[in-house]
Amino acid sequence: MVVAFAVRRGTRLVALLYTCWAVACVASSRLDRTDRDPRPQPAAEYITRAFDRYPIVALSELHGNAESKDLLARLIRQPGFAGKVNDIVIEFGNARYQGVVDRYIAGEAVTRDVLKGAWEETTQISGIWSLPMYEEMLADIRAVNATLPVGKRFRVLLGDPPIDWHSVTSPADDDMNDWRDAHFAWVLEKYVRAPGRRALVFVGGGHIGRTVVFPNSLIHLLDARFPGQTHVVSVVDVGGMEPSLASRLRSWGVPSAAAVKGTWLGDTDVNHVGWRFSRGAVEANTDAVAYLSSSALVYEPAPPLEDSSARRGEMMRRRSLAEATLAFRGARIRFDQSVPSLTSGSVASLSEVLSELKRDPDLRVLIKGFADAGEADPVQLGLRRAELVSDWLVSRGVVRDRLHPIGCGATRPLWSDGEEEHRATNRRVEIVRQTTTAGCQPPSSF
Repeated sequence: MVVAFAVRRGTRLVALLYTCWAVACVASSRLDRTDRDPRPQPAAEYITRAFDRYPIVALSELHGNAESKDLLARLIRQPGFAGKVNDIVIEFGNARYQGVVDRYIAGEAVTRDVLKGAWEETTQISGIWSLPMYEEMLADIRAVNATLPVGKRFRVLLGDPPIDWHSVTSPADDDMNDWRDAHFAWVLEKYVRAPGRRALVFVGGGHIGRTVVFPNSLIHLLDARFPGQTHVVSVVDVGGMEPSLASRLRSWGVPSAAAVKGTWLGDTDVNHVGWRFSRGAVEANTDAVAYLSSSALVYEPAPPLEDSSARRGEMMRRRSLAEATLAFRGARIRFDQSVPSLTSGSVASLSEVLSELKRDPDLRVLIKGFADAGEADPVQLGLRRAELVSDWLVSRGVVRDRLHPIGCGATRPLWSDGEEEHRATNRRVEIVRQTTTAGCQPPSSF
């Protein structure tokens, strides 16, 4: 989920305000040239044909939006889709439940109490996956599979990391949220590309935009591992677009999709189509757009938690932990540029870390020091920053043997644009419980 993804970076998102002058930012000559118009086609047909050239098609799923659900329903019933496409990789499922979902999608009897763990136990704490539409999508794929011969049935692969919330009890514990895209890419590598299969990837647009300001996103990992093998289709919402662009798209059928390269739409700046977390031209960000409604899309919020339910208590615990975790891994322990000196605003978070270390005398932590890509000798600088934090904690009574500082360099930037507030988050220290899988990079298990 993009909102949770951005908040986790521990930085404040500033609302982007657009005044009426923005309407003029798209050159009228581009809007008037019909020889460069996109060629919309029925969306399900377009996506199905894309698999003739690409083993992976990534389609942005709009969380809580019914039209997204309806497009998936069309796709799995589109003639030629079944058999050509083997797997549907989803964001709203915890990989610990892969076996459960396999049995359910295959038509076996699985109780709802067991199945619901797939969407209730993910790394995400908003509760959005508890909307009925997500359970209904799984049920729909199961129903379609029942009509297909065994060799053409879909497998649903769960992209969210295999978190076990019972083991996440301290803000120092790794909740795997930082490794979501890495796990998604690993699933595609192991279960799709290695055996030569084809997959539809159904995931939030922030994970598949090529110019998204979040580095190490899913599409970046896929393009690096499998160059030229992923076709990205991003949904556009006329409610968030510049009015003159929206009026052009309203002549399209619903739902439809169109390639954007070499068109006036491809030349358009992503901000004019409402993609606030990306930069540059539309065609640099995506290969095609999907148009789902002539009206602004409607998003259903996460369902409220019942006041007396055990589920509410658990979700509130997770949200409380997520807030406490920001002091440890929310880019709140920062450093001045090119030096290992703490910013004044870092002391409050360090004090929270100190309190947790004193509360739990058995807690041993890995202190990961990071640098921005523009800083010299980033690995050594990151190590010096981690050692500075270690010294700070030791000077306040923490036994040094409980602290393990390492330099991670510029390998895991949180933002990739040039805004100083964002680059400042890259000059940080992250602190996590020391385990066999903790490190600068995602766990080797995925």
